[in-house]
Amino acid sequence: MVGQGVRHGRFQVRPLRIAQIASVAFSVPPKSHGGTEIAIDLLTRGLVARGHDVTLFASGDSKTTAKLHSVVSIATQDDPCSTSYLEREMDVRNTAEAYASAADFDLLHAHWPTPAAYFSDRTERPTVLTCAYIEKALFDHYRSRYPNVRCVCVSQAQARMLGGGLRVIPYGVDLSRVPFGETPEAFLITVGRLVPHKGADRAIAIAAAAGLALVIVGAVTPYLAESEPFWKESVRPHVDGVRVRHFPHLPNDDVLALMSRAAAFLFPISWDEPFGLVVAEAMAAGTPVIGTPRGSLPELVEHGVTGFLGDTDEELAALVRRAGEIDRERCRRRAEERFSSERMVSDYEALYRKILA
Repeated sequence: MVGQGVRHGRFQVRPLRIAQIASVAFSVPPKSHGGTEIAIDLLTRGLVARGHDVTLFASGDSKTTAKLHSVVSIATQDDPCSTSYLEREMDVRNTAEAYASAADFDLLHAHWPTPAAYFSDRTERPTVLTCAYIEKALFDHYRSRYPNVRCVCVSQAQARMLGGGLRVIPYGVDLSRVPFGETPEAFLITVGRLVPHKGADRAIAIAAAAGLALVIVGAVTPYLAESEPFWKESVRPHVDGVRVRHFPHLPNDDVLALMSRAAAFLFPISWDEPFGLVVAEAMAAGTPVIGTPRGSLPELVEHGVTGFLGDTDEELAALVRRAGEIDRERCRRRAEERFSSERMVSDYEALYRKILA
């Protein structure tokens, strides 16, 4: 229970009062598959389980073991009455209300794209900011103007992109929820927003060249203008319900079940992905990852152990044919060793105490 102390070895230390600040665009956890909100949910639940007093600032339809503070009853992306203008307004209001009660917390932990940096100088309480997807110019602005913000990267690749010398805490996966697939079926899967740099069109070409069916899980995103044309011109013409199946939205459990049955997980990205939670989830399911060596992928995927990395579609199709060389049990073990949610919670807990000390 909160207030009774958190045990570390033989000693008990005072539980912390922590604000977790999420965007109100999506619920925590998300109703369909998503990365950042899944990580926020696992971190929040893990901290509560360890006896900390946590308040989650998120949409009102979020499901959490923490105290929930919300400025909208429904996540704005799921609210037909919301607009892009209201979404920006409510994200600011959500963050402003967290900082208005900053004295109630030892520390505030915000997750980008919340505008927490702009409120961080209104209190002596420290702010931790997890940089999920952030441009270097914006990060440099934060660093030069808001010294009370301690930025955390989700991969070494992201830390290098932002200039180096930053704390890195990789995302974690709830391994208890990820089914292990010992015997794969003859299909491939890719998961991600339907935008060119996520590579759903490349996945279609790779699967065809490898002679395997493909499952695509991903939706058109209203945030990026290229998403709708990409879907209509490069993806939809190939969706036939047999060789290429498409699911715009699926609950996370359903996605994990599909991953565990797939022969391989395709991730042919053409941008510098900061992390890629779906990659860690696929490995936890025992499914080899076949992707391009961009961003965090060389850091996450051990070539020949948990998957293969290649540059061209032809090379990736050839690597798909080698997916059976990957020991799926070893793939699962490596995910357990590297990407557990317990490790993520411990890393943040240690960081909080270091900052407060």
